[in-house]
Amino acid sequence: MVAISPALARSVFHDAPDALIVIDAFGTVWFANRQVCTLFGYSAEDIVGEGIEKLLPERFRARHVGHRGAFGNNVSARAMGAGLDLYGRRRDGSEFPLEVSLSPIEDVGRTLIAAAIRDVTERKRAESELLAARDAVEAMRELADRANQGRRRFLDAAGRELRQPLQTLALRNEDLRRHVSGPAALEALSQQERAISTMSKLLNDLFDIGNLDSGAVRPEPTDFELAALLRELQGEFTAIAADKGLRFEIGSCDGVVRSDPKLVRKMLRNLVSNAIHYTRAGRVRVHCLHEAAGVRIEVLDTGIGISPEQLLYIFDEFHQVEVPVDGAQDGYGLGLNIVKRLAHLLKLELQVRSEEGRGSAFSIVLPAVTAVLNSGPDVA
Repeated sequence: MVAISPALARSVFHDAPDALIVIDAFGTVWFANRQVCTLFGYSAEDIVGEGIEKLLPERFRARHVGHRGAFGNNVSARAMGAGLDLYGRRRDGSEFPLEVSLSPIEDVGRTLIAAAIRDVTERKRAESELLAARDAVEAMRELADRANQGRRRFLDAAGRELRQPLQTLALRNEDLRRHVSGPAALEALSQQERAISTMSKLLNDLFDIGNLDSGAVRPEPTDFELAALLRELQGEFTAIAADKGLRFEIGSCDGVVRSDPKLVRKMLRNLVSNAIHYTRAGRVRVHCLHEAAGVRIEVLDTGIGISPEQLLYIFDEFHQVEVPVDGAQDGYGLGLNIVKRLAHLLKLELQVRSEEGRGSAFSIVLPAVTAVLNSGPDVA
């Protein structure tokens, strides 16, 4: 065994990265290294021979004498004041948080105590900032929850107060249509019917968003056939597209997928409705592609297309794609936002590609259970 000389040991202690101090059972300082002097602002001569309480804030000194005595009766290596906030006092009177690790040293029949001292000001500041950030996040969450509750109450009230009048207006509009025959009156009724339809759609979209935000919509995944769902779309939108002079096509799509069929239907209805709305000539087509990840359902159109700049915002609430000056701009830009929210809820991949003047293609990918797809890629 190689012995280390006292001079070498003293040099190692002096140059240690942590502040090291040695005291006896009476609290008298026997040794203080350079880091102690730097940390507290004293010279070694100012500290050695003095009581350790000199380095503590005055309000802690009397209590520390008792703690020191208790440690002397049960000497062991451990952290000082576990669970307590410890502070040191510099020569200039300033205080700082610290941590102290205590270790006994046997020296010729007596026990000395070595204390490693570390300034934890930066760590305490970081902890304080983290707690403040957590409090801020919690406050924002509570504020968002209250806002969502308020929004939900508003939508509930709107539903009670607005749905009934809208239904009454729709019924009166149908009654009037049976009793008038003049072109001007019929055109006025048609305009009124479109306005009622737009208001009803807005109200329904707001309810959908409110339900999604509040967590009221819970997916109920099951296995279902795509062909049956697409036949429903064909029955619903063929006449609507024909009224605009458009072809509405459904590609062959045999296969079984797993998801919530009601929510998937709502997504596809919004995508098809959006495609018809922004297509003035040509067609809207829904078809399926078999991929490794599942079954991709695409909604393609030959509409006005979307610029690369607007593609960044099309799924935002109340964002509407700009249309030519001779085009109709109605709706409120909520349909695609609902599609995005549903895709997130169902954990489905949602993609879009588009070219101005040539059309757009929106697609979702559903997990396949079995799929025998006959159609290939289409180009709108």
